[in-house]
Amino acid sequence: MSVIESSGTARAAASASATPRERRATAVAHANQLRALAWIALRDGAPHGAMRAATARTAARRILQHERRAALLNRALAQALEALVEEQADLVG
Repeated sequence: MSVIESSGTARAAASASATPRERRATAVAHANQLRALAWIALRDGAPHGAMRAATARTAARRILQHERRAALLNRALAQALEALVEEQADLVG
């Protein structure tokens, strides 16, 4: 399934159950696919090749940036949840 074919809900459901390593690998694969499309856009002779290539490269960068932000957020949430569990355990016992 390509980046364009995937639906938002299917992607959200798949990313919720995927491990961080799987999500990272998927993001890198999508970015590489977009970079390959950019290379093809520059060489296929169709109109506006440079613009299409720049758009594809920008999309690849945004995918990777989004995954980096999501990884940072997931780490912060995991730490906060761990602190909350420890606090609750101290209150109980």
